[in-house]
Amino acid sequence: MSDPAPAPPLPPSGAFMPLVSLRERKWLALAIVLMVAAVGAPLAWYKAPGYAYEVNAAIYVAPRFAKVLKSDQELEFQSNTQYLQYVEQQVRNLNRHDIALEALRQLGDYRAMWQPPGVSEHRAALRLRTAVSARAIKNTYLIGVTLGGGQAVGLAETLNTYLRVFLETVKKEDLYGSDERLADLRTRQTELAGQAGEKARRRGELGEQLGVAAFDEGAQNNPYERLLQESGVALNAARRKLAEVQAAFDAYDPGKGQASKTALDAAVAQIVANDSGLNSLKYHLWAKRGDLLNEISGLSPQHPLRAVAERKLKDLDEDVRVYAETLTTNTRNQLLEQRRTAVREARQIEQTLAAEQQKVQERASWFIGNYNEGLALAQDLKRIRTQLDALNERIDFLTLEADAPGFLRIQSAALPPDYPIGGGPKKLVALALAAAIGLGLIVPIGLDLLDKRIKTAAQVHRLLGFAPVAALLDKQEAGNRLVWGDQMRRLVLALSREERQHGAHRIALTAVKAGSGVTDLVLDLAREFALDGLRVIAVEANALKPDPRYLAKPLAPGLIDLLNGAATLDQVIVPAQGLLPDRIPVGLAVQRHLPFYDRFPPTLDPLLERYDVILLDTPPVLLSGDTEFLARYADVMLLLVSARLTRPDEIQQAARLLEKADPRVFGVIVNRLKVYQGGHYAATVQKYADSEAAARQLLQAHLDRGQSAPETAATGADAEKASRWRRAWRWFRRKPAPPSSTA
Repeated sequence: MSDPAPAPPLPPSGAFMPLVSLRERKWLALAIVLMVAAVGAPLAWYKAPGYAYEVNAAIYVAPRFAKVLKSDQELEFQSNTQYLQYVEQQVRNLNRHDIALEALRQLGDYRAMWQPPGVSEHRAALRLRTAVSARAIKNTYLIGVTLGGGQAVGLAETLNTYLRVFLETVKKEDLYGSDERLADLRTRQTELAGQAGEKARRRGELGEQLGVAAFDEGAQNNPYERLLQESGVALNAARRKLAEVQAAFDAYDPGKGQASKTALDAAVAQIVANDSGLNSLKYHLWAKRGDLLNEISGLSPQHPLRAVAERKLKDLDEDVRVYAETLTTNTRNQLLEQRRTAVREARQIEQTLAAEQQKVQERASWFIGNYNEGLALAQDLKRIRTQLDALNERIDFLTLEADAPGFLRIQSAALPPDYPIGGGPKKLVALALAAAIGLGLIVPIGLDLLDKRIKTAAQVHRLLGFAPVAALLDKQEAGNRLVWGDQMRRLVLALSREERQHGAHRIALTAVKAGSGVTDLVLDLAREFALDGLRVIAVEANALKPDPRYLAKPLAPGLIDLLNGAATLDQVIVPAQGLLPDRIPVGLAVQRHLPFYDRFPPTLDPLLERYDVILLDTPPVLLSGDTEFLARYADVMLLLVSARLTRPDEIQQAARLLEKADPRVFGVIVNRLKVYQGGHYAATVQKYADSEAAARQLLQAHLDRGQSAPETAATGADAEKASRWRRAWRWFRRKPAPPSSTA
């Protein structure tokens, strides 16, 4: 089996058109350029430094604290982010007011450069810090520092003094501890040492009480765990034994019911039946009974010996009965007492084991509580010792590393300037103007990119995966008339083919949202179908917002009355008038939706006897459920997408609703497409305009030749030919029909 043919590639959307955006929003772009230039240029001129000279220096920021002879410690930043943050912090510290003030005080003879007579020290320090600028040099460990001034003399000395004061200040604040910091550290060291001693003493007491040498979470130091386990096993066994003997006693306890009494009687009967003494007694008595029966076998009932023998027989039977009853009673009592005794013994054992386990549990709880306290003390001691180690390390560091170079040092000192600098305010003004022009170009393009509404038919093609049936230009613009007419003609031809080949007589049109021009397109299609020789009628099925063009007179009956049975077809059909075709208004829609969906086929299908095509003007699919029913009823369902009005999510939602309705044929029409200079459709419109101009010239030339010839010399054929040329000329010169209101 051959592989299926790959799907054709989707066309480019055409939504990104920078030149078109600039042409459409040229006044906005111009306003932005003028506004930004009007604000930015004076501001740049005002903020530009008026320096004639500049000196530069560089500070090296080490990524780690350098080793020294006194200690082998080495500090370093934990990450590149931490290092960059430190560099940024130092860049900001360079412009601190206190540093500028101290540098000003140490300038000596050069102080007059920044503090002329009559200027306060505060204003002079502010002027100095404003003249100093610092920046981190990318991909290096350096901070570049620049100082600008109006004269070259003393500029380098000022910057070097400023940097020296800065490094001394950072040395005091960031790395090296003062006496107060050392005192605080030692005070904290004493507190932690006292806490550690107290916790160690308490841990020793607990270890002595519990009999353990160390407190470790992983150690098995609890001796009560095994006792608890063994007592638990013994207690469970005793409880099972108690349950067994209790069940055995309950099985024979007469107080538990008839079943238990019957079981006891059966067990007693079995024991009595198996009793050797009773069986021996019965054997001897039966032997005597046999002898007596032999004695009286030949005696008459009146014989005195017979009465004596019979009395002896009764005595023997009575002895057997009494012995058996006594044995039964004794056996029953013995059996019950035996099992009752077993229950008492098992219960006593269970109670004893439970009490023993309770004692072990209490002792184990005491052990565990104290052991956990010891564990907590051990953890606290570990934490305190860790803190003490950190404190000791910090104290040693501050004490021993006071003379270390630190993280910052001057990489290159400032040198006296040789030449004045160029640029100045003009450069910043030029940058401000360039920024204004850039914003003027970017904002219109950005606004069009942020506008998610559909602008081209290709966007709909890419969105839905299939090409629209037709892409109609905006007919409100006079220059689009010829192209729009050709597009309408192509649409009518496509629908006519469907009508002839597949019997698509019922064509429904809907829109994604209101105001898309469905009614305009229905009426235009009706006129085009009529020009194609087809009988067509437009049926307004939009109860949501009826259009007055369907009405011939106010309160005329319509589709709703036809469905209700209150009117006939002849009463609701409005005959064609002017540019309006035969049509059926929707009628008085009280509920804003159509009634009796099941009556549509028998009500509207008779129109097919009079007309070739029925055009259904339906409400927007996102606003009315009537459209989903009409999509199933119609042979062709066309979804109208209005350019510059509809968003992609709305199109997708409308397409999903219509796909659920499962129409026989489904298509999309994009209308009101705008023609942009240099954009889509501009070349096509221009070609049509050139063709129309050429045709007019040709017609005018023929007309001129026809008018110059003498009328008397014209034959009948020539007159007919000239008449045809005049009609064609009038057709070209006619004005397009005035635009009608949108649905």
